[in-house]
Amino acid sequence: MNEEYPEVDPGIFGDRKSLSLVCSAWRAMVIEIAAEYIVIYTSKELTAILKQFEASKNSGGKCLGDWARRIDLKILGSYSVQHVVRLLRCTPNLVVYVNKNGLITSPEKRAPPEILHALVKHCGHSLRRIEWSGPGEAPTYADLLDISQGVSNLETLRLLCIYSYPTRKDGRLPLLIFPKLKTLSLGLIPEPSNTHADNPTQHHHYPITWDPLFAYLTLNPIQLPSLERLETDIFPTATISFFVMHGEKLRLFRTTTWSAESVLPDALALCPKLQSLVLSHSSDPLTFPPFHPSITRICILPSVEEHVRVPQRVFTFAVLAPLDALLMSVENMIAPGLVELRIRNVGAFVDLVDHSGWLRAWWRRWNLRGVHFRDKTGKSFENISDEDELLLDLVRE
Repeated sequence: MNEEYPEVDPGIFGDRKSLSLVCSAWRAMVIEIAAEYIVIYTSKELTAILKQFEASKNSGGKCLGDWARRIDLKILGSYSVQHVVRLLRCTPNLVVYVNKNGLITSPEKRAPPEILHALVKHCGHSLRRIEWSGPGEAPTYADLLDISQGVSNLETLRLLCIYSYPTRKDGRLPLLIFPKLKTLSLGLIPEPSNTHADNPTQHHHYPITWDPLFAYLTLNPIQLPSLERLETDIFPTATISFFVMHGEKLRLFRTTTWSAESVLPDALALCPKLQSLVLSHSSDPLTFPPFHPSITRICILPSVEEHVRVPQRVFTFAVLAPLDALLMSVENMIAPGLVELRIRNVGAFVDLVDHSGWLRAWWRRWNLRGVHFRDKTGKSFENISDEDELLLDLVRE
C-alpha cells in the first residue's frame, strides 16, 4: 500500500509515467485524464495542481481545469483557502465535490464560506453531487441554504454533521428546497470535542441527531420533490413526520438497526413504494411491519466494517445470534415482492462462511419463499462450505 496515497493503487503512478513517455500525444492524453479526478492530500499538492491549472489557462489552449469532473479534498493539515477558491475558478465543469479535510474525530471548524461561495459561483450550474464525508470542516445550515439556492441541479448530498443551526435571532429563513435531489445521505455524527479549534477556551456544541435537519425539510412537500434514496446512520426518532411527507417517494432506505429499533415499522408503513432496504446491523433487536407491499430487496451490512477475528464462542454470541434474530424478524414480515436477501459478508460478518450449516438452513427457508439468499457478490449460500467440512470430506474419501 502506498503510505502517502493509501486509497490509490500504487501502480497507477508508474502506469501514468510509462504512458506519458510513449509520445507527446499520449502524454497530453494522460494529463487530461488525470485532471478529470483530482484527489488532494496536502497543501503542497494543492499549490502544485493550482499552478498547473492556472498555467494551462493562461497558455491560450483548453484549460486543464475544464477536464476536471471531481475534486476530493483530504487535507489533514493547514492549507490556503484562497488556493481552493482559485482552483474552483479553473473547474467550470465540476460534477462532484468531496470535502474530507481535517481529522476524523469531531468538527474542528466551519467549512470555509469562501469555498462554498466559489462552488456556487463557478461550479453551481454543473455540480450534481456534494459530500462532506469527514467532520473536519462541517457546513452550517446557512451554507445548505446557499447551496440549495445556487446549485439547482444537485442530485446527491452527503453530510456527516451540521456545524450550526439557525437561532431565534436569525428570524424566519427561506425554505430549504432541493428540486432535483435524489439521494440524501446522513452519516454517523461524531461526538463534539471539548473545545473549539479557533478558541481553545470556547466550547462548541451541536446536535448529535439529524432531527433538526429533518424538521427543516418537512415544512413543505415541495422541498424534496425528486427524493428517491434516504441514507441515515441515525434514525430520526423525533420527526416521523419526514416519512409522512416524503416517505411515498422513497425507493431505497438505509439505516442502522441500533437507531431504528422502535420506529422502523411506522416508518416503513409510510414508504409504500420502497423497493430496497439496507440495514447496518450490530446486536440490537429490530421489528418489522407485519406487511409491506413493495420491498423487493433487503441487504444486511455489519456495523463493524473492519475484520476482527474473535473466538468462536464470542462470534456466536455477538454476531451469529443477533443476525439470526434479525433474519427471523424479516421472516415474520409478509412481503410478497421480496426476491432477494443479501448479507454483506465483510468486517464482522466475514467469518460467516465458517458456519455453512447455519447458512444452508437459512437458504432452505428463504428458498421455500422464493427468495434468493446471497452474499455480497451475489453468490448463493446454497453450496457454501467451510474449511472444517472440506477437511472431513477429504478424510471420508
